[in-house]
Amino acid sequence: MVPDGAWASLDGPLLELMVEISLVQTARQLNRVAYLRTIGAEGSELWKSHVPAPTNAAKRTGYLLRTGQDMSVLALHGGGAFDDLADRVPELAAILAKAEPTFLIVVEGSGRLTAFDILPKKDGKPLLLPYRVIEEGALARRSASNREAIALSRVAIVGCGSVGSKVAASLARAGVRKFLFVDEDIFLTGNLVRNELDARAIGWHKVDALADRIEQIVPDADIVTRKLALGSQTSGTAMESALEMIGDCDLIVEATADATSFNLCAGAAKRNRKPMVWAEVFAGGVGGIVARARPDLDPPPLTARNQITTWCEDRNTPWAAEAKNPYDADRGEEPPFIADDADISVIAAHATRFAIDIMQGGDTSFPHSAYAIGLKKAWIFEAPFDTWPIELRASSRWEQPVAASHDEEIAAFLSEMIDEERP
Repeated sequence: MVPDGAWASLDGPLLELMVEISLVQTARQLNRVAYLRTIGAEGSELWKSHVPAPTNAAKRTGYLLRTGQDMSVLALHGGGAFDDLADRVPELAAILAKAEPTFLIVVEGSGRLTAFDILPKKDGKPLLLPYRVIEEGALARRSASNREAIALSRVAIVGCGSVGSKVAASLARAGVRKFLFVDEDIFLTGNLVRNELDARAIGWHKVDALADRIEQIVPDADIVTRKLALGSQTSGTAMESALEMIGDCDLIVEATADATSFNLCAGAAKRNRKPMVWAEVFAGGVGGIVARARPDLDPPPLTARNQITTWCEDRNTPWAAEAKNPYDADRGEEPPFIADDADISVIAAHATRFAIDIMQGGDTSFPHSAYAIGLKKAWIFEAPFDTWPIELRASSRWEQPVAASHDEEIAAFLSEMIDEERP
């Protein structure tokens, strides 16, 4: 696998060139894939790859031969023993004399590319294992987002579970490069059914495993992690630091489904005048709600959430199923509703669209700032994908930023929560 732009480093008047390269390699059963990472000796590289490389891959070194000669003797070799390789290709004599495995790429003046593993001599004959060379194109533009604008934003993902992990991965694909991840949980085997992470993350803190996952999507990610749950019994200093960092981000995504965490994020958003997006999946995967709060365009997050709660309570058909856990719903004698990965993904995707819309700036694509999205025929939903817009009314104003000590800031958060939640 050769990333876009690698061969441009070979442009120049010296046609004949032998240079060191580095690669990483993965293997599965009898198949192997090598990824070109650098051209040139360490410390004096002509080119370095800026695309993600797989983790847990074997690191290798090799050589690249650029030549104006006709290398059909190599290009047409189907693999296996090569009796007189050093004689036929004198440039390789020194490499073959080392009797060590090496990787070779040959770039001919005609543009033909050849790649081999060269294994030590067996019965005096080196073994060649051919590779197919695949040149990757530039990053395809498969996103309607303004990647340049989005790349400037730092996004706080509070809660790296099923919803938060999916939102983070989608935002990375859309162009976000700077993240703050906040979560104290460990990734467990049971999390595999509804999370962006896989079995390699089991036993790791979710924030660390998700950071590694994002770095597999974008190589230049700038990720800060905090292992704590907002509102938990954590040291005051750690909590203050986390809230300050959340407030410094350009967008806050609250994905914990925890009231205390929501309240603290809402306070940080209001006091720092930062937009906030949140999502809730109804018990059993019946549907969910996605919402946003933008300074001076929408009510502050706590006010918005109270309006959404009132809107839900005003529906003529209340949802009465008892939730056994956040993703299951008891239906009496009927089979229970269970929110599966597809249900979570739908709600997370809509939350991501809200986030992208905010970071792009300009006119919004969404006429409403909250939506109830049906995934099953239940409650107010007549069918899957039945969507209800929720009108939010700006009944309270966002604050102007004020200088305050950390202690004053925490006290202000608590005061805001009490004031907002009074009937």
